[in-house]
Amino acid sequence: MSRSATAPPRTPPSPLPAAPPTSTQAGRFRPELHGLRGLAIGLVVLYHVWFDRVSGGVDVFLFLSSFLLVGTFLRRIDRGERTRPAAYWGRTFKRLLPPTAVVSLATLAGVYLILPPERWMPALDDAIGSLLHVENWVLIQRGVDYYAAAETGPSAFQHFWSLSIQGQVFLAWPLLIALGVLLARVLRRSVRSVLAVLFALVLVLSFAWSVHSTTTQQDIAYFDTFARLWEFAAGSLLGLLLPAWEERAAERRHSRDQGQDRGQDRDRGQDRSRGRHRGPASAVSPWRVLAGWAGIVGLVSCGLLIDVQGAFPGWIAAWPLAAAGLVLVVGTTGHRLGVDQLLATGPAKVLGDISYGLYLVHWPLLTLYLAHTGKQRAGVLDGLLLILVSLAAAWLLTRLVDTPIRRWPWASAKAWRSGAVALTCLVLGLAPALAAQQHLIAQQREAEARVVADNPGARVLDPDFTVHPDADPSAEPLPTAALMGSDWVSGEEECTGDLAPQGQEKERLDPICRTVPGPEGAPVVVSVGNSRLEQFSASLIELAKKEGWTLVTLWKGGCAYTPDATLEEPDCNGFSADAKSYLERIDADAVALNTTFMNRDGTETIMPGMETTLPQLAATGTQVVAMRDLPRMPFDPPACTAEKGADDPDCAPPLAEPLQQERPDAELLAAAADGAVVPLEVNDLVCPDDVCTPVIGNVVVSLDDDHLTGTYAASMQDAVGARLRDGGFRW
Repeated sequence: MSRSATAPPRTPPSPLPAAPPTSTQAGRFRPELHGLRGLAIGLVVLYHVWFDRVSGGVDVFLFLSSFLLVGTFLRRIDRGERTRPAAYWGRTFKRLLPPTAVVSLATLAGVYLILPPERWMPALDDAIGSLLHVENWVLIQRGVDYYAAAETGPSAFQHFWSLSIQGQVFLAWPLLIALGVLLARVLRRSVRSVLAVLFALVLVLSFAWSVHSTTTQQDIAYFDTFARLWEFAAGSLLGLLLPAWEERAAERRHSRDQGQDRGQDRDRGQDRSRGRHRGPASAVSPWRVLAGWAGIVGLVSCGLLIDVQGAFPGWIAAWPLAAAGLVLVVGTTGHRLGVDQLLATGPAKVLGDISYGLYLVHWPLLTLYLAHTGKQRAGVLDGLLLILVSLAAAWLLTRLVDTPIRRWPWASAKAWRSGAVALTCLVLGLAPALAAQQHLIAQQREAEARVVADNPGARVLDPDFTVHPDADPSAEPLPTAALMGSDWVSGEEECTGDLAPQGQEKERLDPICRTVPGPEGAPVVVSVGNSRLEQFSASLIELAKKEGWTLVTLWKGGCAYTPDATLEEPDCNGFSADAKSYLERIDADAVALNTTFMNRDGTETIMPGMETTLPQLAATGTQVVAMRDLPRMPFDPPACTAEKGADDPDCAPPLAEPLQQERPDAELLAAAADGAVVPLEVNDLVCPDDVCTPVIGNVVVSLDDDHLTGTYAASMQDAVGARLRDGGFRW
């Protein structure tokens, strides 16, 4: 998202529009650029509010910001000044951070008032990422993380992805330009030619990566800085080439006009002698007028004709950039039908002036409103009201925060003062977010310190359980609502040494292989499978620690361990094949895996290929913990309890099929091996008496509709240990 300010030649551009006039490196005022910014942000808002689509307007801002950034530095170079990247950073982030800090804190207040507690911690992470201009990477991590699905609905900070990419470019581009100046001196070439080569190189490399990444991992590519750099490079190249082209065109017109003037003088002399008068010829080509309108039509239609969110930022992203570039190339025609006349009108100018603020405020207002009302999309009337409120809030933000700080003479007089203002705003924005984050963590730790007395969890199901004498009946359940979404189970360390994946296994298993290390030379148990087994394995982790074993985790979301079957998911097949190779190589003492699959309707089937997998594992002398799959809930239990309370019967559904039914793999387990395969079933600990109660022993049972909380699974350790011993497992 670009906030390239319309600034005088000596002032670096801010990433979104501000009041001063926009100029090229040659200093020519470009009213059409300011209006183009206003149009692009208007499209962004309209598409978000009413169409739930992406318009391509953000790409235009990225493009325009680099166009103006290059102009700023070329003016310095033309004046013989140093590039001074640090000074540029100070003045630029002095403009970016104050509105960002205000909107971030206001959005956090809205999240606290409107959204449930389990959304608070992700929002705090997003606020910190937005202020530090790394929100796009936060979103990438969350998007590719299978386990982030517990957060429902879009983040109120999601729109900061583009501002984060822009901020990263504002840090990198001055260094790239400084490198270009240095190379120009060493090679004795013109700065513009060297910069053109550098920007062209960035464009080609980034564009190639963007096309490849969009094809193979579009959900990552959309937020990936490296997949977006070509858009900035394209704007930079236009900023380099357009002024020079315009100057040459102006020289040609001047020479032509001089020739025409001399010819017209002769003609007028002849006409006067014959009593005729000849008026001035029009200098504006109708093709320029048509080209300008073609650019606007292309920009407006982009989001309607293309699935921008699903197809960008690959080659198709060139569509809105080409449309915006066409408007800039056409420039100021002065023709009464020219598109520049529309883009220079009062409303377009006002929209351009407040466009940064409008981009900042419209998305939190929209997402919080939809979360509060439970709607999927705004209607005509409430959408119109949202847009009007966004316009008013953007105007106030611009008038009260953006403009005063941007025009503050003291702060603008010296680069270090600008940097001090930017740093102060960063601290003021980060301090409340970090403090709130630490407060939520402290609440969780305080509750965990009393877990034995106040949060026994599955231990209360033991017939011999007695309430702790110091138990607090009003204690909050664990995990606390604010940290519910982070209660995922994981290993403590990366796999190293003999336990590290090797060879062909390495690429797929290295990122997911973790250990809970025991003493040196300790026996090894491997928990291998999907995220449902992962969450249950919190109990195995506690048992392994007590028994002095090393536990290795090989967990991949959505992929059970089925090495002797071919599934429809190629990635899962690859995971199982590599995991099998790993298990054969390390010769584990024990392996825990799921042998059944529980459907949402309660029906249960044997995992594909188990009739081969179990005997093969047992034949190696490895003990096999054959885990029966856990029930799947018909809804999200934490959401239900947040709305209706943990005691509401609607939040405690009975099982679709009773637990007393025999395991479908019973015969297979009996025939697999003599004592080498240990059946394990804990569904009665999750849904006692066939009722899936959301809170047991003051511990929340389910993280979502598919997974246990790690806290509750850990509380099952005593029962799991007893059942393993009874089944013949030998620690």
